[in-house]
Amino acid sequence: MSRPNPAAAPLAAEQREPTKAFLWIYVLAYFGGWLGILGPAILALYTRLADLFPPAGQGTTAVSALAVVSGVGAVAATLANPFIGRLSDRTTSRFGMRTPWLIISSVIFVLGSLVVAFGPANIAVVTIGWSLSQVGFNGMLAIFTAVLPDQIPERMMGRVSSVLGIAMNVASLAAVWLVGLFAAGTITFDDAGVITGGDPSSPLRFIVPVAVAVATSMILVVALRPIDRHIQRSQVPPYSVGEFFGSFVFNPRKNPDFTWAWVSRFMFMLGIAYLLVYQAPYSSAHLKFEGADLDRVVLWGTVVTVVGTVLTGYVAGQLSDRFKRRKPFVIGSAMGYAVSLVFLSLAAPDNSGLPMALVGLFLGGLAQGVYFGIDLALVTDVLPDREADAAKDLGVFNIASAGPQFIAPFIAPMFLGLNLLGSGANQDNFAALFVFAAIFSAIGALLVLPIKAVR
Repeated sequence: MSRPNPAAAPLAAEQREPTKAFLWIYVLAYFGGWLGILGPAILALYTRLADLFPPAGQGTTAVSALAVVSGVGAVAATLANPFIGRLSDRTTSRFGMRTPWLIISSVIFVLGSLVVAFGPANIAVVTIGWSLSQVGFNGMLAIFTAVLPDQIPERMMGRVSSVLGIAMNVASLAAVWLVGLFAAGTITFDDAGVITGGDPSSPLRFIVPVAVAVATSMILVVALRPIDRHIQRSQVPPYSVGEFFGSFVFNPRKNPDFTWAWVSRFMFMLGIAYLLVYQAPYSSAHLKFEGADLDRVVLWGTVVTVVGTVLTGYVAGQLSDRFKRRKPFVIGSAMGYAVSLVFLSLAAPDNSGLPMALVGLFLGGLAQGVYFGIDLALVTDVLPDREADAAKDLGVFNIASAGPQFIAPFIAPMFLGLNLLGSGANQDNFAALFVFAAIFSAIGALLVLPIKAVR
């Protein structure tokens, strides 16, 4: 168990009201960070691998390569988030606790993206580059989440958390749009305003999103620097190597509410991970869209998801703060997301299944708007040591978000090959995949019930 640090500076959130300018910059940086990783994760990484590997039935395929690259990258993400978060908790720099690590993480993010975009075209190089990108992004995410308890008063936690949830989902739309827009070759717009032309393997599909992420993060560095928390070197208790790495482990018996919140998020994110990783393959292999049509379908799927998110996200945060309730919102939204995945599983396995898939994505957006608008506020309420170990504990919690992205690709082949309800055994059974994803999300909803410290 981690040692408390009573000498750490008091939380800034206890001392001051954050300015509107800082709040907007914070949300902008959070939006930019997610844009930087989601563009490649949703679309660019799969199309890059599809350019490297032959169609199904000819050895390694883009889908199987995606499982390897995403899985290894998720391991890197899982380790990086709490590690960098813990380092920031113990940083005694005169520049503050958080800002130095936001800069370092941004540099790593850029390096990883450059490797993926410009490195030799083989799976090992892509895996290394993607893992570096995940380390950089998750270091940024560790700092973003630490800023919430550092700088935001508890009475505003639900509203700010809900805006961050909306920002994350809107970022996915902007990311897919950028990935489709910034491609090599001639870019034109047809009469309906749809992008045509371009090169799915263009390095700009990686570089432009990460440039936005770094630019918005540097703006936050400037805004955070004057108000960042500070501790002195003499105030940091000495740690052995064993104690340092042991601090990433929390005691479930002593922190049962945090444990239930962690396990609940893990199961919900396992359901989310299948759509995040497999949205492009699903649109290609199940709905039968390819090339420029695939980009458009993924874009429109992201549009309807984000519309749903915006409709519910901020309202849910306001209601949660007003009624001082978190659990009903989290439970209901996780159950709603499970229902949305069932729609995806029932969509016909050809172009005609697109309308039902879009309905499922819209319902999923409604559910995600509520869930991501409330869940971060809920877990902040049950942190084991909010003052001394906020970044570390939130980093441990973020393992519940990153870990499923590692597990999902490696167990997905088991579901993709199932003969479910007479659908026929093959390697593209996305109906089975999303049925099990729905089950995981529903379990995540039920695991919120035992939490006692939050209503």
